[in-house]
Amino acid sequence: MKQPDKISWSRAAAAGLLFALVMCAWVWIDRNPGFDQLAIRFWAYFVAFTFGFYFLYNLVAGQKR
Repeated sequence: MKQPDKISWSRAAAAGLLFALVMCAWVWIDRNPGFDQLAIRFWAYFVAFTFGFYFLYNLVAGQKR
């Protein structure tokens, strides 16, 4: 079985962007908050998911090697 390669920052950022867009769309449909609340949520989701995904994915990829 092929070992997973380490992920780049650009791919982690793309995944973070997709995650933030989906979560903000869900919050907007569910609660209809103001733009400022959505902007803060988007920033928090994007940063947290991008950094978390990057480090966790690379941690798992490094352990499997």
